[in-house]
Amino acid sequence: MYRTLLFAPGTRPELLTKSQLGNADALIFDLEDSVALNAKDEARQNIRQALHAGALKPVFLRINHPRAGDTQADLEILAQLSTHTNIAGVILPKAELTRDLEQLDRQLGDIESRSGLGLGSLRILPLVETCLGLRNTFDLATSSPRICGMSLASAEQGDFMVDLGGRWTPQSLALAYPRSKMVIDARASGLQWLVDGVFMNLQDLGALRTECLIAQELGFIAKMAIHPTQVDIMHDVFSPSVQEVEYAKCLIETFEEAEARGLGAVRYRGMMVDYANVRLAKRTLSLAQGL
Repeated sequence: MYRTLLFAPGTRPELLTKSQLGNADALIFDLEDSVALNAKDEARQNIRQALHAGALKPVFLRINHPRAGDTQADLEILAQLSTHTNIAGVILPKAELTRDLEQLDRQLGDIESRSGLGLGSLRILPLVETCLGLRNTFDLATSSPRICGMSLASAEQGDFMVDLGGRWTPQSLALAYPRSKMVIDARASGLQWLVDGVFMNLQDLGALRTECLIAQELGFIAKMAIHPTQVDIMHDVFSPSVQEVEYAKCLIETFEEAEARGLGAVRYRGMMVDYANVRLAKRTLSLAQGL
């Protein structure tokens, strides 16, 4: 469950290469909004070459939406890859309807069959960018076994905020319910990887930290980045601290000792803890293990 995903536009081959040398956990090679309509083929060729050269980090390919008409051309990039390519899957932008994800599932299955990639190896991260998509989050999350998480386009002047008609502030009151609904729907579906969208203001790192903290408090565990300077702050917020890891380990040890004595609740550092606390501690350790 990557903490950060850094965008690299398909029309910028130098960024497709440079992004692999930074601190981001994973990358998004973009064929959608950062690429002009008349530059799609050029972007596909650039990404194809970058992936054939061998990616140093896991890569998600942000494809164009099926209703845009050129999704298959995007996916053909993956059909030409070897089994050793560091491709994690695809991001479906403007995810709204289950039929689009079901269609994408079939297309990826065909790609895997033709390329020799392992069946089911290509994952899907839906990106919700409309109120309709948010309304359907649970259905989207359960539409395919390839779904590895859910993400919300929370950018200040992004598609979701425009569709919502709200007014963005650093405290993100307009996004409090959308973020919470996504987390609840995704958790209810069994998904654990919740990814918050990009932060557009490259100059205000303080506001970036505030937004990360809000998203993390509401249940998100990762964020998308548009510039390498944003990554360290995101990692700082979304990584369990040394103290949190130590607390979680000791809590589990204490509870397991009590459980062996037939107890389902135990006093730990001034608190009564039970199985819910243990689940939370195990989640903290799971996040820490991926660092």
